[in-house]
Amino acid sequence: MARVGVVFGGRSVEHQVSINSARTVAAGLCAAGHRVTALGIAQDGCWLDPASAAAVLDGCERSIPALGAPIAGTLRHLVEAAGGLDALFPIVHGTWGEDGTLQGLCEMLDLPYVGPGVTSSAVAMDKLLSKRQLEAAGVPVVEHLAVARRDFAADPAAVLRRAEALPPPLFVKPSVGGSSVGVRRVDSHACLASAVEFALRFDDTALVERGVVGRELECAVLGYRELEASAVGEVVPGNDFYDYADKYLQDTARLIAPAALAAALAARLRALAVEAAAALGVVGLARVDFLLGASGELYVNEINTLPGFTAISMYPRLWEISGVPLPALVDRLVAIARERHADRRRLDDGIKSFLAEL
Repeated sequence: MARVGVVFGGRSVEHQVSINSARTVAAGLCAAGHRVTALGIAQDGCWLDPASAAAVLDGCERSIPALGAPIAGTLRHLVEAAGGLDALFPIVHGTWGEDGTLQGLCEMLDLPYVGPGVTSSAVAMDKLLSKRQLEAAGVPVVEHLAVARRDFAADPAAVLRRAEALPPPLFVKPSVGGSSVGVRRVDSHACLASAVEFALRFDDTALVERGVVGRELECAVLGYRELEASAVGEVVPGNDFYDYADKYLQDTARLIAPAALAAALAARLRALAVEAAAALGVVGLARVDFLLGASGELYVNEINTLPGFTAISMYPRLWEISGVPLPALVDRLVAIARERHADRRRLDDGIKSFLAEL
């Protein structure tokens, strides 16, 4: 049995999804025999005391209202709880949680945590950086164009001329962000400028990507020294694409698991999921999202390093049908977190021993 802190909520647009995910994770941890300490983060970034966080986790609240206090002072709730924890299970999706910031805080506290480390989390959260890293590793990604805010402000016509090399439909999105916030589909270059301006409301860099007409597929990855891939799932959007409204407001998308794929294609996708995760240095868990073109071409769309864990989320569903039920899944993730932390300590001790011998 381990004492596991479950962190949920946070400042991102995925605040409510995080709370739902945390309830699933907490139930799985308890079923696996672990003891859970709730650690909630309000919408303004303030940390709750464990009793208040537990009440949210055990209740039916959809969000944690802003506390209106200085964030720094509320960090004591995490610091005080950390001394009694064996590991942390951060299930804070999006910015200020999935992007390496919370992982860095755990490193400073010398606390084992579930999921990829600081660098992998930060790179995966940045679509442009992750695409460049994947391309360097030979992993196929969709053709794209990066648009910096300063370049677009200085000469928007030049940016739009460069984009003409990409045939419509196009997808324009912020480089950093989650839940498809700021994403627009563009069916004509005439509409591209407004889509870029919209994406730049959410980040300093926008991506213009060639649209792939085909299927959206997902694969879950799990492991530490060796990564494993789950069965493959499919997202069938209810809208033109799997946007924010489709994900959270309309409930029109269909999540199919397992996806109907030829065995050879499924095997190729699973191998590519492991290759993509390894290219970003992912350990613990990730969900790798793919685009399958009409002619069978396969592209990695993005990698989510803290995927959803709600009752209908694809990551736990894919492992369930792959023979790893939720309690076993979260138990394994905690074990990986502790093993990785022990390895990092040994490396640190080795460096200190080397310096002492000089």
